[in-house]
Amino acid sequence: MAIDPLIDDIYEAAIVPDKWQSVLDRLAQIADAEGTLLFAAGPGMPRWLSSPAIRHFTEEWIASRWYLDNPRGQRLVPLDEPRFLTDLDALTIEEIDASDFYTELLRPRGLGWCVGTAVRAPSGDTLVFSIEKAHDKGPVPRSVTEQLDELRPHLARASILSARLGLDRARSTIATLEAIGLPAAALAPTGRVISANAGFLASETRIRVGASDMVQFASEPAQALLMEALSNVAGSQSGFGRSIPVRATPTDPAFVAHIVPLRGGGLDVFTGALSVVFITSIVPNTSPPAPLLQALFDLTPAEARMASQITAGKSIEQISSATGIAQNTIRTHLKSIFQKTGVQRQAELVSLLGVAIDHII
Repeated sequence: MAIDPLIDDIYEAAIVPDKWQSVLDRLAQIADAEGTLLFAAGPGMPRWLSSPAIRHFTEEWIASRWYLDNPRGQRLVPLDEPRFLTDLDALTIEEIDASDFYTELLRPRGLGWCVGTAVRAPSGDTLVFSIEKAHDKGPVPRSVTEQLDELRPHLARASILSARLGLDRARSTIATLEAIGLPAAALAPTGRVISANAGFLASETRIRVGASDMVQFASEPAQALLMEALSNVAGSQSGFGRSIPVRATPTDPAFVAHIVPLRGGGLDVFTGALSVVFITSIVPNTSPPAPLLQALFDLTPAEARMASQITAGKSIEQISSATGIAQNTIRTHLKSIFQKTGVQRQAELVSLLGVAIDHII
């Protein structure tokens, strides 16, 4: 394999995160392995990329009891050595054979050997490249680690550059939202604020940056919906967001917090920022049109039409008579609408949705 083109690809990946997956595949080819996993080591929501061939295994590993408790993490990752290491650099054959991490997780899935390296990023993260090799192929030879060692300085520089550019990209997004009047913040999967604009920081009576830089809604139900949304974004390769309605208070108008995934290859792995949250105020007016409700609250077209009619003051019986839809079907739609908008009764729905987006704060 020609090394120079691969080095070019590594530095391209630093600028274009979508290219990292191709680099991971090429690293696996060098080691005659099944695939490469790139992840941020440590507690919190998992942040990772992998070769497609080992994606299913990675998902199983993250969901298992070995995710934060395995001999590689305990022995190999802490070694502060600027080179690629194999299982046998930290474990004996006897220790490997006695470890349920190997015998119950890796070997039943055809794996069992690895070669990897850890990169300490200035952000405080430890980024780990772990090349996973089939058990029946035997340990990774030293000649392979030497070949990979030639690539390590480039991988380290590129991954650190990805982290720097990824953070700048997140900040740029937040600054752009500030320019059009949207209070916004970039969030880690735990709810920690990576970057926030002035408008967001000025909204502290409704949503603020609290202890340990955690985003905190004044409304407990809204906070619960936020954490659920962040967890869903972190657990989805494609990513999806949601809109969270928050009632008005005697001093502040109602508002909607919109959670939008940050995607683009390794952005989530390298910076920890997975989502942007931005808020829009809603002020009393008339019943919002169905398309607006559909966009704000992730309603289906049928649910949005139903919500709009309920908000306009129509009863279930009136809607059924006008549309020919069975009352039980309407009630089923309402149940879903209640769940998505965070209310429990029709009166609360009317109170929340009897408004239209009139301006953006």
